Amino acid sequence: MTDEETTELVIDRLLLALAAQLDTSGNPALAAGAAEALADLSRSQAHVIFGQAGHLVHYGADNEPLKTLMHAITAIQRDEAPADAAVKPGDEVRLVSEVSESLADYDETWLRETTFVVRYVGRTGMVDVQPDLAEDYLIATVPAACVEPFRRDGTP
Repeated sequence: MTDEETTELVIDRLLLALAAQLDTSGNPALAAGAAEALADLSRSQAHVIFGQAGHLVHYGADNEPLKTLMHAITAIQRDEAPADAAVKPGDEVRLVSEVSESLADYDETWLRETTFVVRYVGRTGMVDVQPDLAEDYLIATVPAACVEPFRRDGTP
């Protein structure tokens, strides 16, 4: 087993443990210490956490506790997002302009029809997005100008 594989397995175990703890607490919010530990994530840290959690959900781990954990982490990030950000972590968005290089290997029709969730908002005009985990668990960094909030039918 490589060091990278070991790291991924350890992160998987820690995410599952935190999700199980959150699930048994009966409260969908993280404890203050856990929230503090997950505050101020860098882009690469958010990418690892949401990528690994997404991988677990996508491949059938106990999904509801993991989804609850992902929502709790997203809530922390959302609170930290710049007040004037066009989109914030947790927002559902669609790609609306030229497909980013980071998504060049994906079918453009699928990309246009897919609803993504914002996982990270950078201060440089870039956002990280992740599709519905039933579809895929990739995380791509795209210019914020390439996404717009997704509105469901009947939503103003």
